Amino acid sequence: MWFTNLSKIDCHLTDKHGNILNPYNPMAISYSDVTRFLKTRSKRIRLPSGKYVRANQFVVYIQGYISLFVEDNRISNPIPFRIYKSFYLCVPKRTDLSFKTCYFNCGTKVISNENDLLNLSIKINIGSMAQPKTQPKTFCQRYFTTEINITYRESLLRTEVYQYNTLYEEDKKEYTNEDEIPEYGNRGILDPEMVSFFNLYINGVVQPRENYDIEQGKLTLNIVDAPVENAPILIRFVTFRDSSGDIYPAEIYYYNTISDGIKNEYIDEDKIGDTGIIDPEEVSFVNLYVNGVLQPEVNYTVQKGLLSFQTSDIPPKDVPITLEFIKIRRPNGQLVKAKTYTFNALAHESNIYTNQDELIIYGDQGILDPKYTSYNNLFINAVLQPFVNYSVEKGLLTLNTDDLPLKDSPVSLQFISITSLY
Repeated sequence: MWFTNLSKIDCHLTDKHGNILNPYNPMAISYSDVTRFLKTRSKRIRLPSGKYVRANQFVVYIQGYISLFVEDNRISNPIPFRIYKSFYLCVPKRTDLSFKTCYFNCGTKVISNENDLLNLSIKINIGSMAQPKTQPKTFCQRYFTTEINITYRESLLRTEVYQYNTLYEEDKKEYTNEDEIPEYGNRGILDPEMVSFFNLYINGVVQPRENYDIEQGKLTLNIVDAPVENAPILIRFVTFRDSSGDIYPAEIYYYNTISDGIKNEYIDEDKIGDTGIIDPEEVSFVNLYVNGVLQPEVNYTVQKGLLSFQTSDIPPKDVPITLEFIKIRRPNGQLVKAKTYTFNALAHESNIYTNQDELIIYGDQGILDPKYTSYNNLFINAVLQPFVNYSVEKGLLTLNTDDLPLKDSPVSLQFISITSLY
């Protein structure tokens, strides 16, 4: 989802998974006394009674996470904050201290939001109380404040996408680099260990992982029901890299079921296979396919254990329903949230599509500028298209084929953006 209303960005204390925390609960913010590892000072201070005492310097390491939200939707990955804070307390240097958060505030100011890439400043203010663990009610306690300033900038991840294309042959289970259709590419079947993730589509239908095995240069089909002769077989390889070239690993999970032609809600018990309906907050993004056709986001909602169709038209009986959950992680294991938007149109008697062709019941943002997205997928009549078959620029989709799609068949151009912070 692309967020267009950023007039109110909320900043909340969260855990490392993005779950909102009460800042006043113990351990919501971490305090670590690191004084014993440092060379510190002492000084004379005057107590309220007028008496002078010797106070020792202490240093505490404060750390936690905050996340950004718009209308209860988390729009950022958890952002770590950490700072060393020094203060004086009239107790011996090796005294064990306890810390308590008495005040917490997090505010944001948008610097720019050009091309949906956020650039904003974040200010965190924390009020903390330090006191000896064994003397909690003595005068030897200290309230101190901490200000943390963070500049949050998003930049698009480097993305490499390659698609292997071939055609199904009767009774053939194994496909190699030699079977690739050269007019669409010549890199063969890539090493799955050297990409972030991959998808297999047969005759336009995304395949569950148990239906095939893949290794560098070889695809083996494990399907029982054979597709029709010359059905397209496509493998889409997607690789995300950070600025240093490290690959972001990803995992894909599929919830599969069959429409009964009656109900508009499906639960874990309806699944075919082992995977239930995952909490969308725990994945990077979600795709829904009905009979192989990518569905507009307004057509459905997903929550843990429940898929609900929001349309009056129920999927026909016996058609496959597939929820695709994609988890992308940074090299350190942190989940990355993606933004997606799909331009939907119906095929017509031209190879040119513009913003005016968009079916506005599904969205009104038009054809996005590909320079400001990570990559895109074009589905025509449910079949994922090779990149040589089309070109995209802001507001314009051009089909580079002689044969036009069947009139009124669905045209779905999906944009995916994965961002990194700097």
